Amino acid sequence: MYARMTTFHLKREDVDKAVDIYENSVVPEAKKQAGFKSAYFLLNKVAGKFVSITFWNEMEDAAESEKSGYFQKQVEKFSAFSIVQPEVEGFAVGVSACSDDN
Repeated sequence: MYARMTTFHLKREDVDKAVDIYENSVVPEAKKQAGFKSAYFLLNKVAGKFVSITFWNEMEDAAESEKSGYFQKQVEKFSAFSIVQPEVEGFAVGVSACSDDN
């Protein structure tokens, strides 16, 4: 499994808009991508910062989502209220665990 982490710095007054865009636009589009597994949205409203973590079956699946232009289109959805260019990092997932209740 592979994870792509994208860190955004947003204008604080627009953080709620970012939540709405992520939930109602980014996630539905992600679900259409080959190899997509899941997405998490981590938010620090005080700092105006959020981190998108998407999980993919393989690194190649995440790479293909960049080659196809999908990833760039998602990032552009936040451009109107981004303060700086987002930082993108990729990670091989070494350990994955969930509670038994899920």
